[in-house]
Amino acid sequence: MAADENVEEGEVYELKVDAKGAHGEGIGRVGNAIVFVNNARTRIGNIYAIKVTKVHRTFALAELLKNKKQFIGNGSALEL
Repeated sequence: MAADENVEEGEVYELKVDAKGAHGEGIGRVGNAIVFVNNARTRIGNIYAIKVTKVHRTFALAELLKNKKQFIGNGSALEL
């Protein structure tokens, strides 16, 4: 069983960063799944467009989307 039945590899989601990991990754949730965004350079509280790269039993890994709108915590959009 995956971290969350609604999270699938290759799919795009919006993720609010709730914490930062020891190696600089952003940490947030999509549904009930905990998602780690590698090399995110993110700020806590901001919302980003991500693509899930790997789903494990208890968590998922993702990357920030490039050349897409990156959503910021206050709801405005910033072009990358």
